[in-house]
Amino acid sequence: MSGTTHHNPGLSALRDRVTAPSSIALPTAGDGLTWRPVTADDIGLVLDLARAAGRVDHPRSLVTRDELEEEFGSEVFDPERDAVIAVDTAGRAVAYGSAVAPAAQETVVWVELDGTVLPDRRGEGIGTALLAWQEARGLQHLAASEATLPGWLASSAQDHATPAIRLLEAHGYERARWWLELERDLAAPVAEPPSVSDVRLVPYGEEWTERARSAMNDAFRDHWGSQPVTAAEWASGDRLEAFRPDLSLLAVTPDPHGGERVVGFVFVDVAPDEWPLRGGPFGYVTAVGVRREGRGRGLARTMLAHVLRALRADGLGRAVLDVDAESPTGALGLYQSLGFTVTDRAVTLAKRF
Repeated sequence: MSGTTHHNPGLSALRDRVTAPSSIALPTAGDGLTWRPVTADDIGLVLDLARAAGRVDHPRSLVTRDELEEEFGSEVFDPERDAVIAVDTAGRAVAYGSAVAPAAQETVVWVELDGTVLPDRRGEGIGTALLAWQEARGLQHLAASEATLPGWLASSAQDHATPAIRLLEAHGYERARWWLELERDLAAPVAEPPSVSDVRLVPYGEEWTERARSAMNDAFRDHWGSQPVTAAEWASGDRLEAFRPDLSLLAVTPDPHGGERVVGFVFVDVAPDEWPLRGGPFGYVTAVGVRREGRGRGLARTMLAHVLRALRADGLGRAVLDVDAESPTGALGLYQSLGFTVTDRAVTLAKRF
């Protein structure tokens, strides 16, 4: 499923609808800056920039080296073509931006634009020049696609990052979706998890990889903008240091062939380097989902209750997660009923083709 491209008979191919430049000149903005393509040798520079910018743009989360290493090794990312960097005379990365096309395309061809400028160099037109380069590369991705699907250039920002939001809006990007960050104090009581008949709860392990990936792709098929996770993307996530399979949980049921099928999941990351940013130890719930045929039985509530208890038993003080503000599954109401409260917001802005 994750390798297929679906089509919309009402649309022509993106390559026939999108005009893109045949070549893209490097930006020239910013005094004393050298702009150039990116290589894997720049991961350290990109990490330093991401950490410095993150203290302003997303002060309660960190970009990690292994996340960048996985991104640079991705099947869909060619850093020398898909990213650009600006370095000053002291050797610091002042700006970095990328435009990456998706590996799987079922309902939309979503090209993600991710970029940042060092806070002490903002206001010089560097971000505007960077966005122009990213958009040109993004258009090349869309114009190379044979899919008869909507095409999006999209970027996201925290609600408080008003300069980034204004820049995108000034260049035709519209606010498309809001995302909420929620947090729960694990010192508060966690209700006894309700049981669900014919369901076995097990920790995530390598033997469940493909069945769990299939469950996630089914569970998120009806979520806004969500595209299938490929096997390579799944393996990349499993390799991240923060991932805690022992705290993650699967709900499995018997299948007709004598085996077991994953019908629900809760995945957890724990990143101690981020604990000082939130004032103490916490676990991040990266994904919660139930196959569509398994919904309506309280399975998500049961899994989350078990996971919250496991996080507390592991010595963590809080649980954090993000949710689509308009989730079709009613996830926000579920999380609030379990004691989560909204602590932050982010927005995705998109230009549609």
